[in-house]
Amino acid sequence: MPTDRTQSMSPKTYIGTYRLIRKLGQGGTSLVYLAYDPFKDREVAIKVIKQEFLDDPRNGRQNHKQLENEAALAGKLVHPNIVTTYEAVLSEDLNYIVMEYVSGGTLEKYIHPDNLLPLDRVVEYMFKCCRALNYAQFKGVIHRDIKPANLLLSRPNEIKITDLGAAIRLDLEQTHGSVGSPNYMSPEQVRGDEVSHRTDIYSLGIVMYRLLTGRSPYTPKNLAHLYQQILYETPVPPTQLRNDLPPQLERIVMLAIQKDPAKRFDSWRDFGNELAELGHFEKSDLEINESEKFIALRKLEMFEDFSDLELWELLRIGEWQKQPAKTVLVREEEMGDAIYILIEGGVNVTRSNRLLNTLNSGNCFGEMAYISRRKMPRSATVAANTEITVMKIMPDQLVQLSDRCQLHFNQAFLFTLADRLRIADERVAQMSNEFH
Repeated sequence: MPTDRTQSMSPKTYIGTYRLIRKLGQGGTSLVYLAYDPFKDREVAIKVIKQEFLDDPRNGRQNHKQLENEAALAGKLVHPNIVTTYEAVLSEDLNYIVMEYVSGGTLEKYIHPDNLLPLDRVVEYMFKCCRALNYAQFKGVIHRDIKPANLLLSRPNEIKITDLGAAIRLDLEQTHGSVGSPNYMSPEQVRGDEVSHRTDIYSLGIVMYRLLTGRSPYTPKNLAHLYQQILYETPVPPTQLRNDLPPQLERIVMLAIQKDPAKRFDSWRDFGNELAELGHFEKSDLEINESEKFIALRKLEMFEDFSDLELWELLRIGEWQKQPAKTVLVREEEMGDAIYILIEGGVNVTRSNRLLNTLNSGNCFGEMAYISRRKMPRSATVAANTEITVMKIMPDQLVQLSDRCQLHFNQAFLFTLADRLRIADERVAQMSNEFH
């Protein structure tokens, strides 16, 4: 009797060119392994689809289509808040998806009353999900299975959406069907009606409800009762479960989980802008197009020796953000390794609430983790003192640059740091003279 190859793999097994390191977990449809990609010198996650999932006599055809949908997305969705799919291999005896490895776990551990996240962190995560799902929608994709288990944490303040296997390609598929996890399914999914981006808005609203309250909006006796509650019962307002919630936050959640899709947010941008008004992060309606970004970089002294091609390389790896005044970009003692280039505006650098420095456009910060080549506690807090534009770069993205571009980037870093040390020395000398 043939055995399922997905069940018999050992840690020394290879899948294609990928060397398996260990099993990360498994579900009803797949096993997920941590593996090593020798060609790109990186760790990846490989989701191996269980054969019985594809051979299911009742749903096998739909499951095949679901797998094909996910495979078709390989390389199509490139966004800082979406897990990158590198490769998909579909064959008669083995089917697997190779993805970006995200090490920080899921949001599932934060939906319990005794382990809730700070409110500003919930708002930030939900905003970034809105931004990612807005991007996916304009790429013709609806997720259909938004839930905490599909929201991965890559760093203390970064979140990535995964498991697009249930996704609908709007240009290829009929937008009907009840794919989704019961606790997060929308009324239209329960009914088997047409779904749209507002379906994902509802599911993200339920996720947000649970992150804020530590409670499910429904308390069913069984699955049938859950479906009845989703269709007809209005959830208890979050402020009745947690009295320190701002009213505007409750309003956002309750609007997202309206029974009637037409009564929810019209768009991800509207949802995101409502969150942005709480003032903790960049506003989604202040996006910058590529040519404007290029012109802005070209004006900075830090990049004056870069060729046009090298500037475009930087633009491909950098995440641009417009953020309002008082936004905290780096928190003292928090682990992090992101590098920030300040394009416009100014920031204050403080330690223990004492002002150390003020940086303006053309400066960078967060560079110590890059220089040390490891994630480390931040030595200071950096907060915007005006509306700012920043370019955020992760160190592991810099290795994607050409050798010449990396060389120029390192030189620019050294010149910036040397200039900052010179200014610091002048301040110390001035203080010394004043003392004497």
